[in-house]
Amino acid sequence: MKYIFCLTLLAGLLTGMVSARAKGMNVIDSVGVEKVGGKIFVLHRVNQGQTMFAVVRQYGTTIQSLRDANPGMSDQIQSGQTIRVPYTPKLSKKEARKEEKKEERKEAQKPEVKDVKPVVDTPVTQIPTPVTTSPTAGAAVSVAPNGLHKVEPGQTLYRVAVKYGVLMADLRKWNNLADDNLKDGQELIVSEKGVEKATAVVTPPAPKVITTVVKDSVKAKTVVPEKVVKPVEEVAPPKVVKGKKKSESGLAEVIETDESTSKFLGLHRTAPIGALVEVLNEYNQEKIIVRIIGRIPDTSINDDIVIKLSSRAFEKVSPNSKRFRAVVSYLE
Repeated sequence: MKYIFCLTLLAGLLTGMVSARAKGMNVIDSVGVEKVGGKIFVLHRVNQGQTMFAVVRQYGTTIQSLRDANPGMSDQIQSGQTIRVPYTPKLSKKEARKEEKKEERKEAQKPEVKDVKPVVDTPVTQIPTPVTTSPTAGAAVSVAPNGLHKVEPGQTLYRVAVKYGVLMADLRKWNNLADDNLKDGQELIVSEKGVEKATAVVTPPAPKVITTVVKDSVKAKTVVPEKVVKPVEEVAPPKVVKGKKKSESGLAEVIETDESTSKFLGLHRTAPIGALVEVLNEYNQEKIIVRIIGRIPDTSINDDIVIKLSSRAFEKVSPNSKRFRAVVSYLE
């Protein structure tokens, strides 16, 4: 009886495989049938490129049933591997579709491993740009301890000014520099705090109280020194900036630099260094005030440029373009 049942099962499997081949499916025949513990298993040899999900669909079983029939088997089955497939009655279309969706969701949740190709760095030829006499848009401003900075190897006055967010002119003034050449290890004053420390006057020690003893006297007399009155420094009244207002129109663009700053800074041809300049975008009527920190390089590509702005200032007044028509106003 068992022999007849096994022959009937094999005939059904062979019929299904022949039908699958007729439909163009690539299937390798099962290698036999095995009965363990009252359960019938089909011995299947894994085809090239076949996955556990494909085996489940071929035999109308489930992933969990396949795992239970092959304890310790990895989900990543290999070509030529022989596995047990539990023989189960064919599921209805509704149940089969439900099981397929469930397995598809599990497959989709598995992390996808992608081949990461090494990135080959392509050398880029850098075109030297003219150096301005003042810092452009700087990096995040650093705070020097005690207002002093020690020059590092290869560091320039421009880099020091950018690092601490100050003008090159102020660095020259505070350090009495005749030119922009620096030496390794040279100490520079980079803030008002450093200037105050360098020019601070040493406070004289407090006068001592002298006590003298007079003969035939019970008490000692204490000589109290006269109170020293320091002269009061006169504070100069704030200067009133007067001058003729000058307006210019032309193109405005961003300062090309690898540094970044949150300050509104600009480069101009004639406006005084440190002056505040009003910039109006003629397209959207946005208006900002920037501080001039240097000159626009006198090259042919800058003939139509009236002002260059730091990246932060440019984004404020013209966030959606690389250039815009601007009106610049300042006091001469």
